[in-house]
Amino acid sequence: MNLKAVIRTTSILLFVLSLFFLIPFFYGLVFEHKVFVSFLKPLILSLSFLALGLQLKGEPEIKEAILSVVLVWLLFPLLSSIPYLDMGAVKSLADAYFESMSGFTTTGASVIPKPEELDKSLLLWRSTTHWIGGIGFVVFSLSVMPGIGGVKLVRFESSKVVEEKLLPRVREIARAMLFVYLGLTISEILLLKLAGMSFFDAVNHTFATVATGGFSTKSQSIGYFNSPAIELIVTAFMYFGAFNFMSVYKAISSRKPLEILKHTENKALLVFGAISTIIATLILYVSHTYGSIVESLRYAVFQIATVITTTGFSSVDYSNWPSAILIMMMLLPLLGASSGSTGGGIKQFRLVMMLENIVYELKRMSHPRLVYKISVGGRVFDISFVKTTWAFVSAYFFTAGIVAFVVAIAGYDILTSVSASIACITSLGPGLAKVGPAGNYQFFPDWIKFLLSFEMLAGRLEVLTVFTVLSPFFWKE
Repeated sequence: MNLKAVIRTTSILLFVLSLFFLIPFFYGLVFEHKVFVSFLKPLILSLSFLALGLQLKGEPEIKEAILSVVLVWLLFPLLSSIPYLDMGAVKSLADAYFESMSGFTTTGASVIPKPEELDKSLLLWRSTTHWIGGIGFVVFSLSVMPGIGGVKLVRFESSKVVEEKLLPRVREIARAMLFVYLGLTISEILLLKLAGMSFFDAVNHTFATVATGGFSTKSQSIGYFNSPAIELIVTAFMYFGAFNFMSVYKAISSRKPLEILKHTENKALLVFGAISTIIATLILYVSHTYGSIVESLRYAVFQIATVITTTGFSSVDYSNWPSAILIMMMLLPLLGASSGSTGGGIKQFRLVMMLENIVYELKRMSHPRLVYKISVGGRVFDISFVKTTWAFVSAYFFTAGIVAFVVAIAGYDILTSVSASIACITSLGPGLAKVGPAGNYQFFPDWIKFLLSFEMLAGRLEVLTVFTVLSPFFWKE
């Protein structure tokens, strides 16, 4: 393995990401009239690392690309921890790293009980980590800084906004995706401002929404605003963030908005969302949780959207909702958003493929001599690709199960343990019981926070990438 290429690539990517520290720095300088040196320290550290990296030569191959991606996702949250510690927002490195990893992986799980008490500059940084983690550091870097082995890097970076067949045009497509991302960002900021949010809150919630992250400037999340208009806008953009970005780009470039609905994954996402919303609405109304069908629909629409897109906002404390809805809300993020989106979960693409595979096996058992094909959205897949999908899903659920088991061994109830694990690996953020919408992750000991931080990373990089680096086979020539 060419470690020089790894150090060089990692240092460049870390420096590009560290330039974002200038956003909260200048915000504090201009609007809060304070000089927050805490945002300059990680930038200086990354600059020092860049000076070392640029002296080395080498282009990353497959192994170097995998290792570089994992290292950046591990190291950047460490740099991002510096402002949290320096500005007294958290008490320990574990807390700072957890909050940073949660932001960068667009998870939205938090150890900060009252975010409104933080300096606005730090709140802005907290939301900014969502925004840059959502689009993916590789895609952003390719858009502005070509020449760092990007084609290989994109294959192992979890945003997956560039499909394999488009890899030869990766920089062109990456810039197009960034254009879509910026367009969604600007549009939501303007709409939220028109709906009554302050400009600061609109920016922060937009960064969290389009990245399907979930950090809010308020401890009550979206529920603080108590506005159906704001909830409707956020709901729409959560789905946009969870749609396949390539389909959004095609719809915009062809000026045919309904093209988005022709994408198989997007259709599956909307169908599951609609069915789940109807079920939740009926249960809420029949159980007399809310007084009217309209009120039940209002809260069901938002909460189902926030879990199926793995965003993690809340418009109401749903902890006391009927258990049937709570179970559904823990299953939906596992299904997840579309591939090529900012959302988490196993992705709708894999879900549809697994269902097709089940049907395939039923047909094969009934008529063993006939030849069947497994296809999704008109695209036929060979058996090796299907096996890879099942390997991923197995590793995904295995990881979630092991982490939940370890947390339970530490003495926590089953609802807290299981929901915390699911919420972290799917990038959902809030879970149930102690980690529900009215709680947070602060009560966990440091070692569990590091464990859950690792699970967030594994989920964001789609498990196999991280496990590959940890396996002994990776280090053998």
